[in-house]
Amino acid sequence: MGNATLKERYDGVKFYGKNDLGNAWQLEKAEPILNAFTLDKQYTDINEIIELYNIRNAINSDLALKSWTQEQCKKYKETVDMFLSVIGKFFPQINDSNFIEIVSIVSVLYMDDFWDLFVQFNVFDRISPNIFEIYLQSPNTTLSKILEHKKLVYRYGAQLAEALRTSDETVRILTSVYLERSKSHYFIPKEFSPTEFESVFLKYMESERVHPNVLELIYKGQSTKECPISNKLRLKAKRALKQFWSNRKETITTTGYGISVSFAKQEKTKEEKRDGSTWHLTYDIDWLENNLDYPTILNNFLYLFEMFDIWFRSSLVSVQSEISVFEMNFMPRGAKFYPKGMGFNMKNMTSAAQTALYYDFLKSHNIDLEEVFKWFFETYLPEEFDVHGFSMVASAPSATYVEKCRSLASEMDGVLKQFRMFVEDGKIDRELFEMSSEHMIIGNIPSLIPNKYAYPSSKEINNEMWALFSDQSVLSYTEKTNSKYDTFCQLLSHEKVCLSDFAEWQQNYIQWLNERDVISISVDGSIELHPDKAWVLQDLYQNDVTCIYTPPFSFEALSSVVEEMISAGDLRVGSTLFTEPERDYLNYMLNKSEFSDGLDLRNKYIHSTYPQDEEEQKKDYITLLKLMILVITKINDEFCTFYS
Repeated sequence: MGNATLKERYDGVKFYGKNDLGNAWQLEKAEPILNAFTLDKQYTDINEIIELYNIRNAINSDLALKSWTQEQCKKYKETVDMFLSVIGKFFPQINDSNFIEIVSIVSVLYMDDFWDLFVQFNVFDRISPNIFEIYLQSPNTTLSKILEHKKLVYRYGAQLAEALRTSDETVRILTSVYLERSKSHYFIPKEFSPTEFESVFLKYMESERVHPNVLELIYKGQSTKECPISNKLRLKAKRALKQFWSNRKETITTTGYGISVSFAKQEKTKEEKRDGSTWHLTYDIDWLENNLDYPTILNNFLYLFEMFDIWFRSSLVSVQSEISVFEMNFMPRGAKFYPKGMGFNMKNMTSAAQTALYYDFLKSHNIDLEEVFKWFFETYLPEEFDVHGFSMVASAPSATYVEKCRSLASEMDGVLKQFRMFVEDGKIDRELFEMSSEHMIIGNIPSLIPNKYAYPSSKEINNEMWALFSDQSVLSYTEKTNSKYDTFCQLLSHEKVCLSDFAEWQQNYIQWLNERDVISISVDGSIELHPDKAWVLQDLYQNDVTCIYTPPFSFEALSSVVEEMISAGDLRVGSTLFTEPERDYLNYMLNKSEFSDGLDLRNKYIHSTYPQDEEEQKKDYITLLKLMILVITKINDEFCTFYS
């Protein structure tokens, strides 16, 4: 059945949700049932009863086919009102003597509806725990469907707990409830104690049906009172995950990607080439050797290695727009996992390679990058802005990587506290600073600049961004252009389209965008973007934050758009040193306060739980150097903006 047939058949259906096209098909199937229904008919098939229930729900949701007249709609409403009496007669007849027989013939498509009706008509009052236990022992029983109903869990808690101890579904249910970000609404019986979970997880890991996503959820999940995860269990999951992939090296095909970074003699300062799935970045070594002054060294991370955009937002962070639909649906998404995809991993690999190569290059020219950091705080800030009191201790040249990591993590904490003190008091009182021992919360570090950043804060603005810029938007397709464009914004930017070019169900969405002043529809029906609002929305969509303290927001048109969006509650304003994506990135790298899969670099070196492998220690040190570059660049932007 092609798109044209669907459009012709269901163009008059009122659409309310993702399942409504299926409901439309259900209505077409239901039409003869509606026309033939009489109260005299005796219904003995549970699936026919559930079919009546679904038809009733569809009609009462005001769904209708285009071919139906108003008289038919009214008649069908009156007909489905009688369905309830038929359903109400059938379910009270279910008891211990016929329950097993009836539930065994329920279609798998109707199992959700069966349990909804089972609870709605209090059938559980007539089914004894012994009989229900027999049903739970059936290989076709789906525990997850039952656990969605609190009343069933309360009534059959002991029987469900026993089933959970042996069921193949149990680990998936537990991880879904306690470890995944999008938690399922299952109720776990109190008779199934959290102290039993570890043995269930262990049994799962020893089986042959393990799934890598589940192992990663256990390995990187956060231990809680509701679902305790011991370090021993976490380690076993880590090893099982490693073994899983090791056993499948020859049977799994991957679409690999890579990055290479090198310094060489060349005409251009930077050259970028692609060879298959590998990116090659090359930088002119002569230019680097001729520009070894400290300001240029720091600026190279901004302009040459492109670790920041023109508004000094870190380009290394994970943003929602870079995570594909495939990654969102199939990658493990723990309740407190840092949201990241292939785009983030690629940026992380690239920046690590750039920093490591540049660090070694500078070292070969007798320049210690930490000494450059020290110069920024103790020389540059006083000379450039007359800002005094910042201090930083660089690691000794002979220090081991463990010592360097420990020192740099500590000094990073120190300079951030110094900056916070400067913002709050206008100066750094060293004696007061030395009395400060409280924990540094990265997201609470204030900014010198009021109204610095803006973030999406309403469902409406998220829908606007999705409609314009997502490649999953329903508006990027027309019969005129087919699938030529990935997004609605691309379509409007390259084609002249009218409202009539879109299907009726698309037009409703477009009219909503018009009411929201995202687009305009002229008298002849042609559609155009509002460029100023579209610019703001695109910046927000691509970065999860926009910088309202810098040009082009000083221009009247954009400033006016932003003010309107703030007044309408579509934007919220924040004034912190770091953007929220940068805050999350730093927390992911430095600790586990926000993300259970965090690298925890600060804590593992301060508490001596670091890896023994020296190569791993060097990788951690390179990462800490990257993070200090982020800190320095943000502080420099603050002072440049504030004093300008």
